[in-house]
Amino acid sequence: MLLHKGFIGKIEFDDRRSMLTGEVLNSLDLLEFDGKTAEEIKRNFVKCVDDYCLLHHEHSGQDSIPFIGNYSISLAADKQSEVMRAAKREGSSMEIWLNRRINEHLGDFFKDDVA
Repeated sequence: MLLHKGFIGKIEFDDRRSMLTGEVLNSLDLLEFDGKTAEEIKRNFVKCVDDYCLLHHEHSGQDSIPFIGNYSISLAADKQSEVMRAAKREGSSMEIWLNRRINEHLGDFFKDDVA
């Protein structure tokens, strides 16, 4: 993982092309970069983020910021009630209970990915 200006870059090896490839995980737009060496992919990640921030500022007049933090979801009333009961049973808040379940699910979902 790479970090620059709050943006997170995930790197993978593309065996077909014999290249390191990367994607910025927390931008509103698809941002990809690549390189043949660790130094090159780091440099290209920083350039990708810097170029994106500059382009975003030129078009919108505002600084580009990565999305992090809070995310709102809507649950049907019956599901909300079930989550509330499950959290209470474990002695935690709904927020903590949901975060634990999401982390567990994502851990299972991405267990075969190599970072």
